[in-house]
Amino acid sequence: MQQKYIITGGPGSGKTSIIEALSQSGYTTFPEVSRTLIRQQMQLEQGVLPWKNMEGFASLALQEMRQQHEHATAMDRLCFFDRGIPDIIGYIHFSNLVLSSDFFKVAQDHVYAPVVFICPPWPEIYVNDPERPQTFQDALDLFHSIKTAYETLDYTIMEVPRDIVSVRVQFILDAVHVQSTPAI
Repeated sequence: MQQKYIITGGPGSGKTSIIEALSQSGYTTFPEVSRTLIRQQMQLEQGVLPWKNMEGFASLALQEMRQQHEHATAMDRLCFFDRGIPDIIGYIHFSNLVLSSDFFKVAQDHVYAPVVFICPPWPEIYVNDPERPQTFQDALDLFHSIKTAYETLDYTIMEVPRDIVSVRVQFILDAVHVQSTPAI
C-alpha cells in the first residue's frame, strides 16, 4: 500500500503550513522542492529560475522530487509531501510549454497514494514574496493546472477545507485513517 501522500495546491494556499504542522507532530514530511531550488538558484549568477527558464527549472525539480520519492519508498512508512512529481506537469502546462513524455513516464513510475490532498486558492492568506512572484490570478490558474495534472494521472482529488491549520491537519489525518499521534 502506498503511504506517500501529497499535499498540493496553488501558491499561497497554506499547504506548507500543513506540512510543517505534520512534521512538528512527528510525521515524516518532505519539503517543497521548488522553494529550496529557487533559494539555491537565486544565489547563482546564471541561476535557473522558473519565471526565466521553466523547462530547465522543471528538470531540476524533477530530479529532486525523484530523490524524495525514492527516499520515502526506502523508508516504507507514512510520509507527506509538499507537492509531488505531477505538480511539475501542472506547472509546465500552466507555462504553455510542450511537455516531454519523460515527465509522464517518471510520474507513472513514481506513484504516490491514490488520494491527493489539494488546498484551494485562498485570497485572504495569499502573500507575494521573492520566491512567489505570481499574482493571485496566476495562483488560481496554476491551481487548476495542477489539479488537472493529477486527474489526468488518475489520482483522486480531496480538497482540504479552508480553516485553521490544526483543523486542516486533522482533516488529512482522518482521511488517511491515522491517529493524531504518529507511530514512530
